[in-house]
Formats: sequence, C-alpha cells, structure tokens
Amino acid sequence: MRLTGTDDTDIMLDANGQPVTDTSGAPQLVTGKECWLQDIRCEMLTEEGELFHEDEEGKEAYGYGLLEFLNAETDIFEEIRARIFEKLSKRTYIDESSISVEVSEDTTRRTNVRISFSSQESSSDSNEIDISMNGTEVYVK
Repeated sequence: MRLTGTDDTDIMLDANGQPVTDTSGAPQLVTGKECWLQDIRCEMLTEEGELFHEDEEGKEAYGYGLLEFLNAETDIFEEIRARIFEKLSKRTYIDESSISVEVSEDTTRRTNVRISFSSQESSSDSNEIDISMNGTEVYVK
C-alpha cells in the first residue's frame, strides 16, 4: 500500500466521505497538503485490514483501528496516544517531533482527541484534527 504523498491528487470528499462535484457533476480534485490531510482523516476512520487489497500489519497497515477503543473498560488514553503517534509518524512528510495528541473524556463519557502536527516543509504551519468517539462511532473533524 502506498500512502498519499505531498504531490498527489485525489477526488475531494465531503464530511460524509462522498465525492464533491462541481455544477456540471464532474468530481472536484484536491492536491498537495489538502490531499494528504484528507488521506489522514480517511485513514483515521478506517480499521486495519478493512481494505481488501492490503496485507500489511501493525504500523504499516492502513487504518488507525480506533473502533477497538469504543466502550473500553480500562484507561485507554495512553493506548490511543501511542496508536495515533505511531500511525502519523509513518508519513515521512510529517515532522515526528511536532506530533501532539491530547485525549480527554467529557461528562457524557465521549472521548475527545485533539491532534496537532506540522509538516517537514514548514514547522510553523500547524495542522489540527479532532476526533470524537461516543461509544458507537468515531468522528473525525
């Protein structure tokens, strides 16, 4: 499996994972940083082994496998941090030292994760992704 690179182009997806089209019905495209950020969000929603054509395991597998943390009985914050750090660090264009993962739980027992990181190209250009897990689903914003 090849991860999306910094110079790739893909079909733009909306918040529901559906292709975005222009007024003529042609798919919109996303390139560069927006492309690889979209790929990271998609990978966060994917379970390891979910892609039928992929045979990698562990760090190299596509998918964060966050569903396994839903309704966990033990303190999983460190496990979530480690999983996200491991998966983000396999992308060579992300500055590994800039990866920050904050995990918390609100009063409704929803687990919230705030991730920030910078690219190797520009350490001043911080990217943030929020994940919310409510016991039945994982949401990536």
